[in-house]
Amino acid sequence: MFLSSVGLEYLHTGCNPPLIHRDVKATNILLNARLEAKIADFGLTKAFDYHNNTHLFTNTLAFTPGYVDPEYQATMQPTTKSDVYSFGVVLLELVTGKPAILSDPEPTSIIQWARQRLARGNMEGVVDARMQGGYDINGVWKVAEIALKCTAQGSAQRPTMADVVAQLHECVELEEGRAPSFHTGGSSGDDNYNAYASAQSTDVSSNTAFETELRIPTLAADPGPTAR
Repeated sequence: MFLSSVGLEYLHTGCNPPLIHRDVKATNILLNARLEAKIADFGLTKAFDYHNNTHLFTNTLAFTPGYVDPEYQATMQPTTKSDVYSFGVVLLELVTGKPAILSDPEPTSIIQWARQRLARGNMEGVVDARMQGGYDINGVWKVAEIALKCTAQGSAQRPTMADVVAQLHECVELEEGRAPSFHTGGSSGDDNYNAYASAQSTDVSSNTAFETELRIPTLAADPGPTAR
């Protein structure tokens, strides 16, 4: 998920004008042959003029149930924080192995389901059982906390994607420290993060982050289905 966060952060800060994806969801985050996550499906992407606070194209309400920012749904005005909200839902799907909308037995948002359990400190009841304990508990808690911040009801309380990138990088470091044997060859998480930061500061226009092949270790040994 680190690389997909990098891709979204590039859309928000590396493009001129900034771009809003508007349809961030699990099925739009794909893995390549090296299990590197890539953002896909830009059919609903919109440009945003921050100087004039206006969208550059005709505004049309479009979203996937379970992933939509409630502010966007109410105002029909997408912002970069709308993408942040949707990305938080995807993070919860990654941690729990559950869909964005659960039948529990009534249809329930994964956000509500996870918040209730995490408020009680029940991380074991939240993490995907298929992980079988193969994770750093501090790293998973941090990912869950990031997800809950991303899915805050008000957009002002949500982090930026730049904040999310930095915090997920810390999660990668925790996982690397727990099980270095998982990661063979290639560069370390620090090397890749520094390479990304350098690329952003020198020439973001010619080197898009979602196409840059940074080799960041996955957070779990099991890569899961290909459309995650």
